[in-house]
Amino acid sequence: MNQCKRVFIVGHPGAGKELLGKTLAEKLNWRFIDADLGLEYYVGRSLNEIVGKEGEKKFLDCQSEILSAQMNKERVVITTDASVVDSEKNTQILFSEFVVFLNASPSVQLERVSKSFLPLLPGLELKDFFEKLHTQRDHLYQQVANVTINTDNGKLEEHAEHVLKKISEKEA
Repeated sequence: MNQCKRVFIVGHPGAGKELLGKTLAEKLNWRFIDADLGLEYYVGRSLNEIVGKEGEKKFLDCQSEILSAQMNKERVVITTDASVVDSEKNTQILFSEFVVFLNASPSVQLERVSKSFLPLLPGLELKDFFEKLHTQRDHLYQQVANVTINTDNGKLEEHAEHVLKKISEKEA
């Protein structure tokens, strides 16, 4: 029996990581951890400040430290920043975990993402930014994922039940 100790949820902005993460944590009676917020707390600055002042490598290094710190926790559902798969170290961590990849089309992402979302790639329209992220990251998400769910239909409960079933199958 291979008991699942942690569930990581990865995916693009607007895919529904936080919503599904909180729902799964509640159904499993586990803790929910938003690693993005953990990163800001750990470093003491916002994500935009970290990337803007110290660069993407520093951001990914901090992200790796946060992910590594989660390895001693059990019974947790953890959501990650969309860029988690941009680091080889992070993908190696995720390979040994139960990972759910939430995918949403760029048009659905545009509907869901707040107007205050500021992409880190200046000069691109938001839809172009999302399409570029799909091209760069979808195959990386799929490599680390045990389960892939398209969330365009917004059926949160259905998606949560599907993940719970996959966790049960893994543990059997």
